Amino acid sequence: MFNIKLLILLPFGVLFATEMIQRGSIIGVLTWFISYPNQFIVSYAIFFGLINLFYILPRKIYIFFSTLLLSLFSIAALISRQKLLLRGEPLLPWDLKLSQEALTIVQSFESQTKPEIGFFLIVILLATVLLISLIFLPKEKYRFGQKALTALLACSLFFTLISYLPLEKTFSLRNINWSQKSNYEENGMLLGFVLNAKRMSVEEPPNYRPDNVKNILGQSKAAYPVDPDFRPNVIVVMSEAFWDPTTLEGLNGISFSADPIPYFRSLKQHFTHGTLLSPVYGGGTANTEFEVLTGLSTKFLPAGIIPYVQFVHKPLEALPTIYKRQGYEATAIHTYDNWFYRRNIVYQNLGFDKFISKEFFIKPEYAGTYIRDTELSSKILEQIKQSEKPDFIFAISMQAHGPYSNEENPDNIIKVDGNLSTATKAILENYTNIIADVDKSLELLIEGLKEIDEPTLLVFFSDHLPMLGNNYDVYKEAGYFKDGDTYEEYLKKFSVPILVWDNYSTVREDLRLSASFLGSYILERSKKEGSPLTDFLCSLNEKGSNVITSAHYLDRENITEEELAKYNLLQYDFLLGNEYAYQLKPLHKPATNDIYTLGSECATIIEVLIPDENTIKVLGENFSPNHQIYVNNKPIDTHFIDQTVLTADLSGSHPRKRNGSLVIQVKLTDSMQNVISSSNIYRSTDNTPDSAGTN
Repeated sequence: MFNIKLLILLPFGVLFATEMIQRGSIIGVLTWFISYPNQFIVSYAIFFGLINLFYILPRKIYIFFSTLLLSLFSIAALISRQKLLLRGEPLLPWDLKLSQEALTIVQSFESQTKPEIGFFLIVILLATVLLISLIFLPKEKYRFGQKALTALLACSLFFTLISYLPLEKTFSLRNINWSQKSNYEENGMLLGFVLNAKRMSVEEPPNYRPDNVKNILGQSKAAYPVDPDFRPNVIVVMSEAFWDPTTLEGLNGISFSADPIPYFRSLKQHFTHGTLLSPVYGGGTANTEFEVLTGLSTKFLPAGIIPYVQFVHKPLEALPTIYKRQGYEATAIHTYDNWFYRRNIVYQNLGFDKFISKEFFIKPEYAGTYIRDTELSSKILEQIKQSEKPDFIFAISMQAHGPYSNEENPDNIIKVDGNLSTATKAILENYTNIIADVDKSLELLIEGLKEIDEPTLLVFFSDHLPMLGNNYDVYKEAGYFKDGDTYEEYLKKFSVPILVWDNYSTVREDLRLSASFLGSYILERSKKEGSPLTDFLCSLNEKGSNVITSAHYLDRENITEEELAKYNLLQYDFLLGNEYAYQLKPLHKPATNDIYTLGSECATIIEVLIPDENTIKVLGENFSPNHQIYVNNKPIDTHFIDQTVLTADLSGSHPRKRNGSLVIQVKLTDSMQNVISSSNIYRSTDNTPDSAGTN
């Protein structure tokens, strides 16, 4: 009888604890039980099968494993709850492939006391008590046959539900993929996770055939004029969480003591501007980036997935590839770690010549946690001046990245007033002052471009709205939107500003388009030949079919189901299919990018001086503060003097000569302890480098 109670109660306890932490209240769990009985029963059945897989073991070991699962699911629920509050989405299956990125993001957020933290601690305490109680449990009479049969039935139940049974059809469930928040509220954390996991793969379109791809491409022509002799610099700046906070002015008494973006606003009077529909809110920068660079849409992929992680594992024809084919130098610049979102690998597949990440910035100025955006503007200008070719530069900023402190800052120049809570007002005011500094970086960039006086196109846009507080706190208190559950609120939640500046035309347009259409628009404005996909997108743009929303609201936009089906077919062909398009247009098939490097210029050792046994002085080029001297392949404590001089203390190293010389090299290591750039090898005795630098 005791074992039967365990069979029934342990799965229920794990389910209840998981949902209690995920929802942040006991009432929320009880309401879910009553409102969605089918979802509760299926979730319980999955937990029953999983936990009772271990029933074949002796009782104490069975309880130990059950307690371990309770702890693991409680941790997962806590992470999911925090992600939901911070980003508006719970823990998703594909998040598991971004563990290091997630850890870095979590570490940047302030710890806050929340009810779910208390629930988590209670669950862990109960788990500890349960483990201690194992000492006092009476010894059971082990019945192998009964236990084996129960465990076998539990195993069959678990794998049937997880792998074989069509849950949605069998139990009348919904996978609400247009809102993962609603999805987990209705289905519960475990079932929502399982339903998403079943859709991690992308299904082949039913009409995917070479002739259909050929027909679509044959009907897609770029309508704009191409001028091979006109090669303006093309600068694309994706400004982290850039938004006009004065959009909230007048709502709930909100006012600002000064305009935080006067320069941006002045440009809007004379240049093209409008709104870009981002695929993400509050985070997931890489998805906006993916859409802009490739012309592919995340709307045809599982909701919440990160294509850079799952799908970009081969060369893709993207903006860098397209511009390079027409004589451009393609550079990516980002003021953050090179490995984040796999950019160090993805950018090679997208065709960039080089990627200058934060590791290669020389003593940059920081604004709080992140490198100031003025440093990014200066680096862009530096690259244009150094390059002999026309430039395609894709730059990503970080200064305005959240979180934004909920404590008042007396140093804030711009003050915010309104009927907001103290913490919420502080968040809005702190964000506003950050954006005011970002506006200055835009001014620095454009005024610098004017001085260079080369034909230049600059496209400046935001990746997503700022995450102003947990669970949309600022937006809700202001009355701007609540959960984004209506069409109007959806547009507010995902619409971000865009500005297009150039010094060679008088074009002024009002833009409204989805991020995946921006690349084709940039090609048109720079009068450059596109790709088969961008030509198709250009043809849709001509008809005004250039906005794709969540599936829930697609009927409110101009794009038709037929156009979406063609778009999806082409995307599948380029990203996951057989690339039939390149059979028709073989010159567009991207080759392996062998010239890709991390950093602007490779560090080079010219000479090594060893004035005494305790000192080494390395003379060369392109050194940064992150470079380190290696002697006989061992790192030694290095001092950065300037870009041409590094010194180190040899006293604790005791280097031994190899074949009568010391082998010296300079390497750069990132925060993941990966060597991302290496100089040539230098032998101290013969005073000559062995080889050219490598990255």
